[in-house]
Amino acid sequence: MAGGGVALIGITLIPLLSGLFG
Repeated sequence: MAGGGVALIGITLIPLLSGLFG
């Protein structure tokens, strides 16, 4: 459960940060 949450957060935040700083 925790691992899936971390993966989900990473999948959502990485593109988000890329969009903000890209």
